[in-house]
Amino acid sequence: MRCFVVLLFFFNLVRSQLNLKLLQDYESWENYVLKNLNSTGVNTLCSDQLLELVTNSKDNLWKFFDATSKFPWTGLSVSSNFDWGNYDECLNINHGYSGGHIKGKYCLLSLLIPMNLTKFDPSDSNNFYKLSVCMPNACTPEDYNAILKVSLFQNTPCHTKDDLNIVTTGDIAMIIFLVVILTMMVISTWYDVNIKRRNKKCAQPIYLAFSVYSNIRKIIQTSKNHTEQIQVFNGIKTISMAWILAGHAMNAWNKYPVINDDVISRKIEDIKIFYITGSQLAVDTFFYMSGFLVAFIYMKQKSKPLFLQIKSFPTLIIYRYIRLTPAVAVLFFFSITIFKFMGDGPVWLEGIKVITDTCQKHYLSFFTYTQNYVNHDDICLIHTWYLSADMQLFVFSTMFLISLSVLLTKDPKNFHLVMMICLSINVFFIFLPLITKLIWNNYDNLFDTHSRAIDYTVGIMMGIFLRETKNKPFLFNKFPKTQMVNIMAWLIVLPLMGGCTILYEEFIYTGKYSHTIQSLFYSFYRPIWCIGLSWIVYACYYGYGGIISWILTRPILQTSKLSYCMYIVHALPIIHSVLSDKTKLYFSDWICFFNWCALFTISIIISFIWVLAFESPMITIEKLIFGRGYPKKQNSRTSVKTIQKTSVA
Repeated sequence: MRCFVVLLFFFNLVRSQLNLKLLQDYESWENYVLKNLNSTGVNTLCSDQLLELVTNSKDNLWKFFDATSKFPWTGLSVSSNFDWGNYDECLNINHGYSGGHIKGKYCLLSLLIPMNLTKFDPSDSNNFYKLSVCMPNACTPEDYNAILKVSLFQNTPCHTKDDLNIVTTGDIAMIIFLVVILTMMVISTWYDVNIKRRNKKCAQPIYLAFSVYSNIRKIIQTSKNHTEQIQVFNGIKTISMAWILAGHAMNAWNKYPVINDDVISRKIEDIKIFYITGSQLAVDTFFYMSGFLVAFIYMKQKSKPLFLQIKSFPTLIIYRYIRLTPAVAVLFFFSITIFKFMGDGPVWLEGIKVITDTCQKHYLSFFTYTQNYVNHDDICLIHTWYLSADMQLFVFSTMFLISLSVLLTKDPKNFHLVMMICLSINVFFIFLPLITKLIWNNYDNLFDTHSRAIDYTVGIMMGIFLRETKNKPFLFNKFPKTQMVNIMAWLIVLPLMGGCTILYEEFIYTGKYSHTIQSLFYSFYRPIWCIGLSWIVYACYYGYGGIISWILTRPILQTSKLSYCMYIVHALPIIHSVLSDKTKLYFSDWICFFNWCALFTISIIISFIWVLAFESPMITIEKLIFGRGYPKKQNSRTSVKTIQKTSVA
């Protein structure tokens, strides 16, 4: 049956005697349209509009032809197999006549031309060259099939310029919300500046919650090194965030129509760009830092009675939820409402529709941080899977730390027992994802929590270790030549971490290895990477980090107060760039780097605004609400607050 369909398709193509001439020659196309206007299957209004164009507005008829993709185009064998046509030219067509207005309607990838009839699969869109078509607003792809007497045109999404400006109730509500926030920021800033000019005290701290002046001072204030801070985390977080953005920006190239598309496929498999493809390791780094800080800060208050720790557990979870959710909630509602008015392009409406439909469908799992399991194959704002995993690990780690703190409080000698328990947990989480992948060969959840738990638990183990030994001398002080031993440790750790980055490209992207080998690497590279991070933290904390410590503690890298918002908003400029693209691009290393620089800069600016408008005010408001409920000596609120400020999620 499929063979018959293919032959019939090919027969119709040849019988039409078009030989693709209609896609190349305007006069042939015009004559053919005029000849077949009254063909059966063409709706009356479409015929009237085409007749009007042929007889009275040939300039606009030319624009309809000109805006449609042409075939063949240059470099068929190396470029993307789809073409946008001229989007702006199509939508700007607006011809008035006695019957109303003829407007340009853009139909995305509506015209399909088979690549290879010998290996033809009608169900696989990759077997076709896909062209976009510009037609009068009253016409449909079915009308064009009837006119040309060939079933080339497919029922794909079409829209006119009017479809870009549809405003919903949700859009209005979001605009009102943003106006209210802006007004509060203006009033709060005005009040803040005035009381400082008059050397007066603030009557109520909540009046300064939205002050741009005070919040900017908090953001740009650099932290000073002391024993309660892991100073190198500032630099690690900044570099990791830049690395994540580089990886996501590189993946975006698969969505663009590219002149040299063959270069991208070869580039991704080239081990020379391991520094980009290994960006997944930056996510593991953030999980490690989150686990470390939870343990390092929580163990400071381990002497609290067990009853109080258990009693404070729900409060800690609620606190974390309130701390994280406002900024990401604004991202959620912004993405499904007014973001659609911030651009346009051939795939803009369809891309926004996918985001909107997915988020509205899975809003419950989004706000309960369960997306990475409940709908892992259809995630709302795909990068937010990290927030779900991190929240789940936070809940697990808090319960885990309560039991460990009890052991350490009863007897300090239990430290070794605690380390053994942590080691056992780490071994468990090394083999859990391995067993999962080996038992279920078709396991396809790329965003599960249990595969990343090893990052978190190694961080917890190191956090407890450093908390309990921070007043003790450097581990290698017992050796006669401490500096030499330290250098040897660095010479082992750095190549191991570099090897993880290179091998990630080799094992995950090239596809050279079996499922078993890939599963083994997938399970073991994370603990190796985290052991390397542990050494960096430990050595730098005790002043043995050398040039590494110097680099990671530079003031220019202290953007930790922006990291959470930067993570959640960095997808916006990438999505905007992909969805608003209107022409074929050329891929090169320089252009890729140039795009990364632009996206990184824009992400910093947007995250800065996000912190000022949504994050910093909520921190102040939360402090006022929860601060009344805690005894002065209780540090749980302060501890969790610190954790939130020093991790992406």
